[in-house]
Amino acid sequence: MDKIIPIFPCQSIKEQVAFFENLGFNTIEIFTSPNPYAVLQYGTLEIHFYGSKKTKPSENPNMCFIRVEDVDGIYETFVTNYKKNTGKIPRNGIPRISKPRDLANDRRFTLTDVGGNTLFIGTPIRTNFYRTVENKEYAENFKILYDLTYSKEDCNAVFNMLTKFFPSDITLIKVSELDMVKILLVALDINLHRNKIIDERINGKIKEILSTCDKQSSDWEKIIQRYNDIINVE
Repeated sequence: MDKIIPIFPCQSIKEQVAFFENLGFNTIEIFTSPNPYAVLQYGTLEIHFYGSKKTKPSENPNMCFIRVEDVDGIYETFVTNYKKNTGKIPRNGIPRISKPRDLANDRRFTLTDVGGNTLFIGTPIRTNFYRTVENKEYAENFKILYDLTYSKEDCNAVFNMLTKFFPSDITLIKVSELDMVKILLVALDINLHRNKIIDERINGKIKEILSTCDKQSSDWEKIIQRYNDIINVE
């Protein structure tokens, strides 16, 4: 077996092709009638689409995981091309492109096309620094919360899990500063995606910790980078 080629449905073959061309894909073939069909390619990746008026993008369950060597490079190429061609990066609704995030076994971003098909594009990782805390009371629940936050796109479900696992004033829990800021970063991200605004109580506590941390430490360098990635949402 040399290659698996996914074949996805879409409402409009022209809109589907335009979306992927804006990302940087090349159109190999396109047929608009009598049976709409298109073949698109990006490097060695090939995807086929067929037109179907029965397809409802908001209810489309089709998905595929695409393993790549450099997920950040692919992401930057896609969003740069898309913004250049359309003037924006779609973060909500359909279509949409999420920012890269680290899960338990891979770093990935999610791309949902105009037909509602979802592509998970990722690179395997050995360990996830951001997913673990040392405090035994919160360690297991934090892993569950982290995985739910970055593997699904259900803001309300994730928020409910946050309130179940942690007290209402999360800034007062008794943990180390590194554990605290890891937990607060996830809480900040959850609230930002749920309410579209930065929770200043959480944000203020993070900035307070970062103002006195050892910025020469590799761990804190990672934390600062993650914080900047979260608050600088385009």
